[in-house]
Amino acid sequence: MKKKLLAVALSFAMVLGLAACGNSDSGSATNNNGNNGTTAESGDNGSAEGNTVVLAMGAGFSTLDPGYVYEKYPPLIVNACYENLFKFMDNESAAEPWLAESYEFSEDNLTLTVKLKENVTFASGNPMTSADVLFSINRCKNLQGNPSFICDTIESMEAPDDYTVVFHLTQPDSAILSKLTYSSLAVLDSKVVKENGGTDAADASTTDTAQAYLDTTSAGSGMYVMTSYKPDEEVVLEKNENYWGEGTNVDKYIIRIQPDANAQMMTLSTGDIDVAMNLTDDTMSELKDTENVEILNSASKTVGFVMMNMNEQYGGPVSDPKVQQAIRLAIDYAGVQTICGEGTLTPYSLIQSGFMGSKDPRPTDYTDVEKAKELLTDAGYPDGFDIDMTVSDLDMEGVLLTDLAQKIKDDLAQVNINVNIVTQAWAAGYGDAYRDGTLGFTVMYWGTDYNDPNVQLEFLPGQSVGLRAGWTAEMDPELAPLYQKAMEATEDDARIAVLEEIQDKTYESGPFIMIAQAPAHIAYNTRLEGVAISDPYAMDLTLINVK
Repeated sequence: MKKKLLAVALSFAMVLGLAACGNSDSGSATNNNGNNGTTAESGDNGSAEGNTVVLAMGAGFSTLDPGYVYEKYPPLIVNACYENLFKFMDNESAAEPWLAESYEFSEDNLTLTVKLKENVTFASGNPMTSADVLFSINRCKNLQGNPSFICDTIESMEAPDDYTVVFHLTQPDSAILSKLTYSSLAVLDSKVVKENGGTDAADASTTDTAQAYLDTTSAGSGMYVMTSYKPDEEVVLEKNENYWGEGTNVDKYIIRIQPDANAQMMTLSTGDIDVAMNLTDDTMSELKDTENVEILNSASKTVGFVMMNMNEQYGGPVSDPKVQQAIRLAIDYAGVQTICGEGTLTPYSLIQSGFMGSKDPRPTDYTDVEKAKELLTDAGYPDGFDIDMTVSDLDMEGVLLTDLAQKIKDDLAQVNINVNIVTQAWAAGYGDAYRDGTLGFTVMYWGTDYNDPNVQLEFLPGQSVGLRAGWTAEMDPELAPLYQKAMEATEDDARIAVLEEIQDKTYESGPFIMIAQAPAHIAYNTRLEGVAISDPYAMDLTLINVK
């Protein structure tokens, strides 16, 4: 059995004005738990205090239904309101049993048997059983949303009794436990979700109507319950009075969707928020000597990349492999690192530094403008060309993607590629175009879904992210099969060998250029303890206490 600051001279009026930009007008939300009688106002400029914690984070998502979430920040909320069979307790450890009591693989690694904890209840008071696990995972799979691919190796499931779940896999999957930690596979209260339009049927993609309900409240077994969600404004979480486990002393979280680093820096320095999650080098330096503020700066596995569509209909000249290599050589990687801040790395290729099998970072002196010009001439563009680069309004660990796009524009101007930056909001069409594979040329970022190098295999030809760049398996018959080879390599040495081969084959070719592995810049009020940067969850709210 396997177990597993703001400068003091800033005017008070300016601080109030910028703080107001990050607030909603949703009225007030009162702390009902009464630990110290404090009240947090949602929608005003009241300071963070008592056992209510106010946090500011970035944007870029439109739903909090676990079956659909597939962006950077929703896992922070889902992890607080729902729970999974397995969980990452920190960035370095392996996935550990959480709602699972124990687990066992068959000799051929095609069957995974999970025994469940028997004392778990949902926020509704309903007990959690194997039926809820089957419903939740089947619903994610059958919704056919962006995260459904995580279930691809789960052929079927069965529940021999109320506290046993048996997974039958299509093939050995070296990342299956890590996948089961992802937010989209959180365990939902099936009775409540069904009562509100949810289904796990094969036609769930057209018949499930529970998203509207799950965007207004949560239906999990987690430490908190979502009581309010105003898209692009605010999320409110309150303590789950029926929590089966040991909770922290934070009664309420008010999460402001406020991606601007300067606004976060100012509101943290004045005590209007407790945690700022999207800071930059500049704003961190402003906070360095601020009283009662602690700064965290550590590596994350979030990676920024340039994407060039292999389909000439969308990519035009950047669909040419020689042009792609020219662009790879024209980029000033050291300059990109400066923009992203201290601690930034440039990954060797598709696997981030820190993952099993990752190779040493790409040298920052890889840039070779003259060789890039030669490649453009060989490709038939001796005088360069003009091209649009569509970029979203998102940020990567506090760095706006539009800032990264401007850097790429400046670098490519050195080889006579004239880039016209077209900004498009994520919710206004960029997100759909990105996922549909109709963006020709863009700068985007990728946050890990589950803390395992296999998550990067989606960038390979024929896989979900590869297809967003029009990169089909037939385009690279040598590289494409390495996806399957890596999936089946359950022994560490074999996995590392395949992952290194993938990196070598994509070091100088392919439609993706990994330009920066970003550090996370977070600052928080020292009245809190347990605040830490988390790759799987951005931040684990269930570990934070008020001193």
